Amino acid sequence: MPDDEPTLRQKLHAATGDRDAEAEALADRAEGDVDVDDAKRAVQRAHGEAGPDEPRPDGELATPADAEAVHDERTG
Repeated sequence: MPDDEPTLRQKLHAATGDRDAEAEALADRAEGDVDVDDAKRAVQRAHGEAGPDEPRPDGELATPADAEAVHDERTG
């Protein structure tokens, strides 16, 4: 599965608005040191819920690369 294609699990949680479960699904897809908190921030950004000063990813749903970017920003 391509890195930018969300799993059905992530799509389902996004559709139902369960951001915590969506973040867990994203964290499961991400590699490395990305944790659920990083994934949750990426999910919030993707849905425009992280605040106006937060960057927003290109796609509708967050990708593992988005979560990895959040992790890098946090630990950077």
